[in-house]
Amino acid sequence: MRKNTIYTILGPDTSFNGVLDSQESIRIEGSFEGKIISQGDVFVSEKAIVNADIFSRGVIVSGEVRGSVEAINGLEITSTGRVYGDITGDRLIIDEGAVYKGSVKMDVITSKRKYEEEMLGRTSK
Repeated sequence: MRKNTIYTILGPDTSFNGVLDSQESIRIEGSFEGKIISQGDVFVSEKAIVNADIFSRGVIVSGEVRGSVEAINGLEITSTGRVYGDITGDRLIIDEGAVYKGSVKMDVITSKRKYEEEMLGRTSK
């Protein structure tokens, strides 16, 4: 995953409930509940708590995520990260000390198709 510019930040003292849809990368530092859709990457900071389904180009988790994760370019769970939910993507990196419970589907074609349908409004033929 490339480290790109982050345009949307949910700060550490912020809670959000709903759908967050962004064309760029997102960093979550507070608490979030709902659905995250990003054409960029999603970064979940160490103290963040996310109860959401995430559809993104790539996801890096240092905090806690409960929900399914669709990441075209993969998911990285750092040593402080905890993910509870199913993952679809083409790459999974789990650092020593990280926690992961769920199923993994390493199917880039399915993942890409869902990404295009969810984020780009396209349907596959």
